[in-house]
Amino acid sequence: MRRLMMLILFILVLAVALVALTPLGYVLNRSGVGALGVGWAKIDGTMFEGRISGLYAGIQPIGDVSLKLRPLSLLTLQPTYDIQWGGAAGQGTANIRLSGRALQADDIRMRHEIGSLEGLETEVRAMGGNLDVENGAFKLTLAGCETAGGTISTNTLSTLAAQYGRQFGEIAGPIDCVDGAFDIAMIGQSDNGDQVEIDAQAGLAGNNSFETRIQTSDGQIIVALTQIGFVREDGKFVYRQSRSGGELR
Repeated sequence: MRRLMMLILFILVLAVALVALTPLGYVLNRSGVGALGVGWAKIDGTMFEGRISGLYAGIQPIGDVSLKLRPLSLLTLQPTYDIQWGGAAGQGTANIRLSGRALQADDIRMRHEIGSLEGLETEVRAMGGNLDVENGAFKLTLAGCETAGGTISTNTLSTLAAQYGRQFGEIAGPIDCVDGAFDIAMIGQSDNGDQVEIDAQAGLAGNNSFETRIQTSDGQIIVALTQIGFVREDGKFVYRQSRSGGELR
């Protein structure tokens, strides 16, 4: 038993030593995450602790990321990292795990400025506000988004309504995956009973669609909506946008 324990201890020490010396860039370049639409400008440090500069996912810049390994995760051959990231447009934290050819994440908490979301048209980005994610999770494979969870919310319409002396509550909804793309469905309501629905899908290759439906009888809000591209359909004001492979439609 004593020899067995010494052997296990030796293996653990050897594994930690190898991790401490292995460049993080070497591992990520061979992990397959590039095929998932994830890329970067520069990588520093080792598997144990490192930094990724200029990280992006698809067409969306994320910023600089710091990673710290959970050493015991090496025993399962699924390296798990506590990460923090930040950039000019937002910041967040998460746990990331490399499992075979899949990239998994949980406990995602982030805030990102609407104006910096590359997948949205200029008029929508100009509305301002933030996009928040709480308790987020996902699993990405070569086929795209396999599973996802958490809650996404935005105060964009609150920001817009405040310019006209109105109040609009938070718009929120669940995060899911549909046909390999992230899928969200958010709803919200103003103090005057105005209703809003937002449906959006986003793929790693830059394909996405976005639709907002607002039901209101407020004249000032109607004028504001029509000025930024909303059209009336079936008693609601609707805005749609889609992008295929980086091409806006």
